[in-house]
Amino acid sequence: MSFYEYWCEQYDPQPVGNVELNTEHVAQRNEWVVFFKLIAASLMAAGLFWLPFHFLPLTGWHSVVVAAGIALIYVGLAFFFIPEANTDNLGWVGGMVDDPFHISDDWNRSLMFFNAVLGPGRFIAGTMLDVACLLGVTQSDPIPMTDQYYRQQMGYADDYTTANATMIELPIQQDEIAASDISREEANQKRYGLSSARFLINDDE
Repeated sequence: MSFYEYWCEQYDPQPVGNVELNTEHVAQRNEWVVFFKLIAASLMAAGLFWLPFHFLPLTGWHSVVVAAGIALIYVGLAFFFIPEANTDNLGWVGGMVDDPFHISDDWNRSLMFFNAVLGPGRFIAGTMLDVACLLGVTQSDPIPMTDQYYRQQMGYADDYTTANATMIELPIQQDEIAASDISREEANQKRYGLSSARFLINDDE
């Protein structure tokens, strides 16, 4: 990272990823999958608690409280903030060599690093929500592209349905042209607002 890279980036900007704010979780429904996830998450959480507990210059319950607080903050950050790098711009040789003319590849590699660092915390948070949904403490967010998800995103009531919807036949373009006594080229000009008709296909001839 250097001022020269930053300066070159201003004249030739490259794509950069971002940090997504996550507020949804689609819970796992399979009980056995949740069980094995709980075992793995418990081991991760134990290791996550042990690191600050072991290295903090504190003793007794002070160390326990601070270590637990650090672990909870980490899990919360991991769930709500998801770094997404643009993998098309990681530098030279697939990211193994830094691009000396751009700083954006450094940002993308940093986003990938933080994504990997927050990965275990995101797994722990997801497992906790899976268990909570399985026990009935909370409800899972609907799977995207389902009717329930559509109703939630559009703000419709839960009893909203399209079962009784009717279809209205719109007049086809040929009927519109016949009713207005204009050529297809003129109709296309009027429809699309083109200033010149030489780009349109006139099949009336």
